[in-house]
Amino acid sequence: MCAVFMDSTIMFLCKYGSEILPVRLSGGGRLKDVLSSICNRWNHLSVGRFSVSYAYEDGYCALLNETNYENMIFLFSNCDRINAKVDENKHSSRLIVGSTIDEVGDVDEVFDDEFEYVDRMDPAEKYPKHVETSYLTEAWADLIEGVGQEFPKGVKEFRKVLVRYAIENGFMYRFVKNDQLRVTAVCVIEGCGWHVHAIVNRTNGVFHIKKCHNVHNCGSTYRTNKHKRVSSRLVAAEIAGIVEKKPKTSPIDMLDWFTDKYGLDLCYHSAWLGVEKARGDYMETMKILLIGFDGLFPIAFAICDAENDANWIWFLGLLRSILSHRPITFITDRNAGLVNNIPVMFPSCHHAYCLYHIQFNLKDHFPGRFRKGFRNRLVELFNKCAYASSVSVYKAAEEEFYQFGGDKARTFIASVPKEHWSNAYFKGQRYGEMSSSAVESFNNWILKAREMPVFNLVDELRRKIMKQMAARRVKSMKWNLVICPKMDLKLARFID
Repeated sequence: MCAVFMDSTIMFLCKYGSEILPVRLSGGGRLKDVLSSICNRWNHLSVGRFSVSYAYEDGYCALLNETNYENMIFLFSNCDRINAKVDENKHSSRLIVGSTIDEVGDVDEVFDDEFEYVDRMDPAEKYPKHVETSYLTEAWADLIEGVGQEFPKGVKEFRKVLVRYAIENGFMYRFVKNDQLRVTAVCVIEGCGWHVHAIVNRTNGVFHIKKCHNVHNCGSTYRTNKHKRVSSRLVAAEIAGIVEKKPKTSPIDMLDWFTDKYGLDLCYHSAWLGVEKARGDYMETMKILLIGFDGLFPIAFAICDAENDANWIWFLGLLRSILSHRPITFITDRNAGLVNNIPVMFPSCHHAYCLYHIQFNLKDHFPGRFRKGFRNRLVELFNKCAYASSVSVYKAAEEEFYQFGGDKARTFIASVPKEHWSNAYFKGQRYGEMSSSAVESFNNWILKAREMPVFNLVDELRRKIMKQMAARRVKSMKWNLVICPKMDLKLARFID
């Protein structure tokens, strides 16, 4: 039996022997609708004398009642297909005494509570011997106790408890509010009453649960071996003791160990990053290092797990703490995290966009159906706008650009604020730098080192920087000028 999800309609393809029966159900349907359709299609089958089961991992799960059916729908809510089968005379634990569909009449009556359900399975078949599996996550099932529960370590402790509680109890939640003073979480299933609200007690400063409805009425709590909130941070916290004793622990080791001990499947990225965080390498490489480079003086670098707002705010905050309060010009590739957070962290500074990256964006705006020569000419005209020394010169160049590129050219200009890329409108000083090519030079300089593990990468950068600075020191001791020879020569050419 297969199910294809189309909006609110589920199309079940019931396989019995070599035959397939399509059953259309709206809004997810109910198990009794499926059983009724099966009995109508194959007359020799009757409710209670066949089973419907669906494939999950390496086995099959029987649909014995409506709850099983609802759990299956939830379990495969993000999948395109459910594979299942119809079998005769197998572990159908709920049977109607002396009744078939024909005898009862309406299938709704078959599932009515007034009927007596009798188990006709052989006990040896129903309760086969098996090995009990116990996971370290079992204690997580009762971590959320209810109103009044306190978390002495604050909001971070509450979040750690909440994510473990959700994983073990098999549900997903979303935050309605989530900050340092209050957290409100609700079940992701619309209409479910489960929710928890925790705040800081203003009397004693302790974070505690103020409101909590700890019961789900969505029928979707189903513990599986995969959960979206199993993060590298959680992995690191759980394996810290192991990694401390065995620093050479590999991500592959943790993949198997987590499955055996926690009953949870990890992706390799979460396992690798979890091991790195547990070792401490990850946090150590977040520290700011002052470095020097040929022709440049990079201020700092950081190694992060992702380019997101949180990491950019953290990095820019540290950068701000070591820089002077004079106006600074940033030249970037328009990464969203920088566009959003530079104005927040450096409100008095200026943000310029790399002209080289904008040129590529312009070519992408005019796809392959436009000839190469046409796009190259557009870039030339755009550069005239970028290098324009005054507003009047800019407007003349812009009009030429529009005449050549038409409405698509106007759309492109409107999408990139000219205050960030045109000399005529830029309020800060670019000092002749129109691109972030210096970053590419630095990346090429550390190209081989970038393939190393995090700890080795940082050590290699330290070594390269140390050698570069030592060589510069020796070289600079021979200078008898106020500025370096390269800049002195450039200045002399400008004067001439």
